[in-house]
Formats: sequence, structure tokens, C-alpha cells
Amino acid sequence: KGKNQMKFLHIADIHLGMENYGRMDPSTGLHTRLKDFIKCFSFAIEIALEEKVDLVIFTGDAYKNSNPNPTHQREFARQIYRLSKAKIPVIMINGNHDNPISFGKATSLDIFDTLNVSGVKVVTEPELLNIETKAGPVQVFGLPWPTKNLFLTKEEYKDFTDEEITKEIQKRASKKIKEFARMMKPGIPAIFAAHLAAAEATYSGSERSAIIGRDPVFSTQVLAQKEFDYVALGHIHKFQDISLDNHPPVVYPGSIERINFGEEKDDKGVCLVNIEKGKASYEFISLPARKFITIDVVINEEQDPTNTLIGEIEKYDLS
Repeated sequence: KGKNQMKFLHIADIHLGMENYGRMDPSTGLHTRLKDFIKCFSFAIEIALEEKVDLVIFTGDAYKNSNPNPTHQREFARQIYRLSKAKIPVIMINGNHDNPISFGKATSLDIFDTLNVSGVKVVTEPELLNIETKAGPVQVFGLPWPTKNLFLTKEEYKDFTDEEITKEIQKRASKKIKEFARMMKPGIPAIFAAHLAAAEATYSGSERSAIIGRDPVFSTQVLAQKEFDYVALGHIHKFQDISLDNHPPVVYPGSIERINFGEEKDDKGVCLVNIEKGKASYEFISLPARKFITIDVVINEEQDPTNTLIGEIEKYDLS
């Protein structure tokens, strides 16, 4: 690697514990969907190890919710530990599914900080990290899911309507993004990593609340500050780059597995990113996610409906 060149893996929305569809596998005691998610997560870690990346950035939503069961925690930690063991620094951004509703409770990722897992950093408030990698230093501005507790005092929000709270979070978090962008030192790779809803993003069907207006939403204009070489996002499950002129790229890698049928046609994967002399380029790498297939069948009155359905289903490879 030449000077000022670094390579990292950008992964988001792992959602271990999402168990729509599928069933318990009696031989392992694990849900078949959990096995699907672990398979994709493990495959993503494999990419990081094989590519000998300098850094892994995970932009939020490790689990289905903020109190994952011990099995889900063990499976998530197993994969993160593979990176720690290989001495690859990991930055984890707290997502909305990782965040407990009540104030003072641990997020589902806090355990990594508590145990001081080597090379793993969990971001639970806006902060600028200077990380030493084998390719040299990198600056990462981490912004977790923007909650009212991060941006407003209790005094301030007690008289606000929900709508006013959302607007105020948007305003203050946007200001914070601009402030942190100005703090970036030129000549050192600069990454903005956040879990949030971008206004221009296309939704794939499982993250609907931003459209209804409950979540703070940020325009690409605010996110794509010129001081950043790459904007790594998480939250929206469809892979997309919403950058204005590709400098910097503003990327959602999407979830690693399909969550529901709204994602039937979406490719699932992670992004392998190269930053060289302030220019970022990336490659989307597909993961072996389970296929979701919708089969339309028209049944007329003469037919035996059950056998007609079975006959149609057998035309597809559903292994």
C-alpha cells in the first residue's frame, strides 16, 4: 500500500434475531433465520480477513431490538472477536434497534466497551475518533442514531410536541455534522459514519417510520460535507449511493439479509472501500442471502387448489 491509502469494510444492519418466517431447527436449537443471518455475517467477516482490511466500520443495528438474548449476543460477539483477534480495528455505531427506550439503560453494544475488547470502539454519542491502523491514521466522525437524549436536555423537550422535537434534533445534529467536518485534518483519510435516515434515500419496505415523519431526516447536502472522503451510513436496508457528485460517496450498504418481502428483489451485501489521496472508491460485494420468492397462482374452479399450488411451487428451487 502506498502512503495515504487505506482499505476498509463498511457493513450495516445485521439485525440478528429477526425471525420472520422460518422455523426452529431441532438439531441445533437455533431458528433457521438466525442461521441465515449468521451465515451472511460470517461471510462478511471472511471478506474483511481475506482482503486484509485496515478497519471495519459497522454503522448500526446489530440486533432486532435493544435486549438481544444471550444466544444472539454470543453469535454477534463471535464474529466481532474474529476481527479483534486479527488486530483489525472495529468501529460500531449505535443504531435505533440497539438503543434502549429508557434513559440510563445499556445499549446492546455497550458490553464491548465494558469488557474493553481490543480494537473495538462503540460510538454512543457524537465523537471524533483518531484510529491508528496498519495503513496509518484515519479520522472517523461517529454519529449514533440521533435521539432526543443526545441533543436536547429534559428541560428543553418537556414542552415540545413530538414534531418539534424531531425538527430540533434535525437542526442540532446537522449543525454538529458541519462542526465536526471542519475539525477534519487534511491529508488524513476522513470518514463520517452514522446511523440515520437520509432524505433522498429509497426505502425497501422494512424501515417505514421516517416516511411518516417520526424520525429525523437529513439531506445529502448536509451529510456530504467536502471534508469527508466517504460517508458510511446505516439504517436503510437497500444498498444505494445517494452522493451528489460522488465526492464524497454517501453509501448505505443495506442489510446483510432480507428482512421481509419488501426486500425480495434487493441484492444484499457489504461495501469494500478504498481511500487514496482523498478519493474514495468502493465495491459492493454480495452476500449469500436467502432468496425470497413470491409465486402468483391463478386457480380456477375446476382445479384441485392444493395440488395446483404444490405443482406451481415445485417449479422453483426453494432449497
